[in-house]
Amino acid sequence: MRTMDQFLQSIAARLWPELKNYNEARRMIGTGEVISFLYTLPLAVVGLVWLLRLTDLNLLRREWQLFLVMGGLLYLFTRLDYFIIFEIRPERYGSAKGSLAGMAQWTAAFLLGPTALWLSILIEIARYLVNLRTNRSTGIRWDTARNLTHDLANDSLAHLAALTAYQRLGGRIPLADLDPSSILLGMAALGIHLGVFLLIWSVYLLYGFWTQYHLAGKQGLRALFLFIALALGLPNLAHPFAIQAAGIYNQHGWFAFLFFNSGLFLLALLARQLSWAAESSRQRSRQLEMLESLSRAIINSPPDASKLAELLEEHAPAMLPSARVIISLKPDRLLVKRPADWDIDLQPLLAWCDESKTSQVYLAKDPLPWQTVAEEHDPVILTPILDIEKGEPMGCIYVELRSLAQPWDRKAVSGLLPGLKTLADQIASALHQAQIYTETLNYQRTLQELRFAGRIQSSLLPDEIPILQDWELAVTMLPARETSGDFFDFIPLAEGKIGVLIADVADKGIPAALYMALCRTLIRTYAIEYEETSPDVVFFAVNERLLKDARINLFVTAFYGILEPGSGLLTYCNAGHNPPYWFNRTAHKVTALSPTGMPLGIEQDQVWKLASIQIQAGDTLILYTDGIPDAHNPQGEFYREKRLVETVQAALDLPAQELLIRILDDVQSFVGEEAQFDDITLMILRRNFPESPTEPPL
Repeated sequence: MRTMDQFLQSIAARLWPELKNYNEARRMIGTGEVISFLYTLPLAVVGLVWLLRLTDLNLLRREWQLFLVMGGLLYLFTRLDYFIIFEIRPERYGSAKGSLAGMAQWTAAFLLGPTALWLSILIEIARYLVNLRTNRSTGIRWDTARNLTHDLANDSLAHLAALTAYQRLGGRIPLADLDPSSILLGMAALGIHLGVFLLIWSVYLLYGFWTQYHLAGKQGLRALFLFIALALGLPNLAHPFAIQAAGIYNQHGWFAFLFFNSGLFLLALLARQLSWAAESSRQRSRQLEMLESLSRAIINSPPDASKLAELLEEHAPAMLPSARVIISLKPDRLLVKRPADWDIDLQPLLAWCDESKTSQVYLAKDPLPWQTVAEEHDPVILTPILDIEKGEPMGCIYVELRSLAQPWDRKAVSGLLPGLKTLADQIASALHQAQIYTETLNYQRTLQELRFAGRIQSSLLPDEIPILQDWELAVTMLPARETSGDFFDFIPLAEGKIGVLIADVADKGIPAALYMALCRTLIRTYAIEYEETSPDVVFFAVNERLLKDARINLFVTAFYGILEPGSGLLTYCNAGHNPPYWFNRTAHKVTALSPTGMPLGIEQDQVWKLASIQIQAGDTLILYTDGIPDAHNPQGEFYREKRLVETVQAALDLPAQELLIRILDDVQSFVGEEAQFDDITLMILRRNFPESPTEPPL
């Protein structure tokens, strides 16, 4: 078998000389493309010659209206295709398209006979010519040529064999009615077509299984078989509807026929949208999984970033389906290059990165600004890696998206940006950590760790407070030491909602700071991933992940709510945190939002009750950590929640930022010269009356 493989590769190399320069995997895959093209080309020629002999031009003149309608339906269903993308083995993807176009072609064949087969053939040839002009890659051109010969052989030879058998068995063209005998004859034709169709594809499929077995053993054979079964089987499942469509046309006329096809149009549209949604969800889940894994790996790696390139090589390429990826730092430090034999000039690319601080998307039709001469290219994403302190580009992530079945339009490409931006931030954070580590080697170890953790924590907190119409938001955090176990966040969600988070790790120092970083990342990640669900789902996912990954005897109290600014509805869960106070101005009532479950990180399979309040205009919500009620004066007396409530009630007319300052001043006045005992985080949400809004604090 190995000798046969070498023989086939030698044949393929004569038509595609560059194959011999590729690695073994790409060489074997390319050989399959060339050999499949060579054996299906004569089949396609035979089929087209046979079809030419059976073509009836008089029928075309008599039934031109039906030809026109069927051509329109065939084109429409071809455009409304769906796609399937499978990960056959790690970092090896397969993709296929399907549509209801085959059903439309069979409908035309049952009504018009062999002449109708030219409809799909002409569409396939036109699509190939368009792709030939836009595809610069030799590999993609061979792939499209192989697809063309397979499709032409199927559209001519396989269909003609089935139609010939259908007529010899007594089938009529046009199909007259939908009695059992007509349906059975039609199904027989479809079965014969499927058999010939599989024979045409058999050599390519067998070679594909051999390639998979040779490269990865039995790993992935099951996934490959399932992928091929779906890719080849799903489009054929719709073919029996062609019998029904043809019968409806002959028995009930144009109106019923078009009404039936309108239902199929909606079905095709739904299938297309579902394939988009499924692939977007797969990509998003893959990105979140890889980013979370990379984040844990970076945390556990040496602080000098000596393992960064190795970690990125392991995790970063797997974020994107079958893409070319380069991660580079100035001036010429290459962290990741996948595939390794990719020939690309990095100097003009990195020079251009110096001028850009934002991510850029370039479709295949867009010129690349760093190229002096415009060249064809795949869709490109360029994301700068910005220095955390200076905000200047220090490198970039460059991605070329290879053509899978998914159409890479601007919306699809832009959907990958959030994950790449997060990856760039992780790289920048890791490099920043390494820089801090290097700068502080001459200091005492404890001081070094404290400063390092403090800078990391400050980079994790929100850069700015969101501005909401008719709302005032104010927040501050005062660490008791260089690092803090407190954290807060404002998380933008769908439909203008915002996640409000305040939390406190039950410890101090470096352990609390590290645990805080992990908790904040997990809560934000799951809040965004489950943005259409409620806070109890987020807490459940975070709690399970903490207990699984963080093998340390720490826990965290947290209050997380989802605020709908327009209605004032706040849906929340309180995981053992100090109860926020809701000052209802209309009812002259103060309500404590008590815990709805235990803190996070204590016990598995815990659930949190969901609660909600309706914040009206003039209402105020105070959220805080235990650094306020536990603050004590030299006499050992505690500030307590009661004094906090009284202080707020006495100053409710003040704007949110001034109210925040008033509370902190009162705490400081109470404490006096006593040192701050615990971290203090204070957050205020105020809903203003629409007729007299107050400018949100800066």
